[in-house]
Amino acid sequence: MSSDVFRRHWKIFLGVTVFVVIFAFIYEQFAHGVRSKPMMYAFLYPLLMGVIPALALSRVRGLRKVPYASLVRGGVNLFVSGIAALTMGSVATGVVEIYGTTNRLLKYYSIVGWPLLGIGAVLAVIGMARSGNVAAEVYVEDEYDEEDYDEEDYE
Repeated sequence: MSSDVFRRHWKIFLGVTVFVVIFAFIYEQFAHGVRSKPMMYAFLYPLLMGVIPALALSRVRGLRKVPYASLVRGGVNLFVSGIAALTMGSVATGVVEIYGTTNRLLKYYSIVGWPLLGIGAVLAVIGMARSGNVAAEVYVEDEYDEEDYDEEDYE
């Protein structure tokens, strides 16, 4: 991944955060004075777990040449899916609370969201670490001289 990818990610997360704030504000305006903490604080998931980490990673100079390998891509996708699950779970819980009822299925947003966040973060970190090693190995292979190659050694 390059810092450009992280720059794009934090801008997208900022847009999602603003959308959730506006949605929660408008929804609670039509709620006849009923307030819901999960609805009010739903914007914190994309802000704290999306905008801030992506903004910080976009500022790191060493990440400019990290390739967007499949393990890194999978980890980032799982992490973003976890943020989406937690945000939507918070919004859905707020909608149900404002409506004045409960639903036992809402707990599954958290049950699925938190593991997705954890697994995604671990996979992304492992992928970035492995991609750094792969780049070092490729650099060593580039220094290989054809004069030292002896076909008899490989027969």
